[in-house]
Amino acid sequence: MNETQFVCACATARHVARTLTQLYDHVLKDTGLEAPQFALLLTIEKLGPSSQVLLGRRFGMDKTTVSRNVRWLEQRGWVASAVGPTRRERRLALTAAGRRQLAAAKPVWQAAQHTLRAEMSAAEWVAMFRAFETIAGAAERAKRKRVERMRR
Repeated sequence: MNETQFVCACATARHVARTLTQLYDHVLKDTGLEAPQFALLLTIEKLGPSSQVLLGRRFGMDKTTVSRNVRWLEQRGWVASAVGPTRRERRLALTAAGRRQLAAAKPVWQAAQHTLRAEMSAAEWVAMFRAFETIAGAAERAKRKRVERMRR
């Protein structure tokens, strides 16, 4: 019998995610940011003004989690929101303070990246990202198929 039949992919992925988050949170702790907030700031910097819906999709976060993290960033003055193309949509953008905060945190984040990468071969590093993409794609397709079957 194959032992992987009894291992839960979801539980294993959540364990990996928690372990990675703990590493990045530990390294980022002196910056005043945790890994999820850093990722949001970095994404807003890359994409420009972004909606909460876009950020949620980008990270696979539910609306409540995105709202809580955005509210936390707004309270610190690192992001500001403005009305988007439709009056119902808010666009989030980095403030000058947010750009400074992110610039200060980037070298620390890079240290976390280097720390993790040093524990892996170059091939393992690349394979990790390929596996993440494969898993996320498979889960999205499976979810869509399940939703389609339920609609019938």
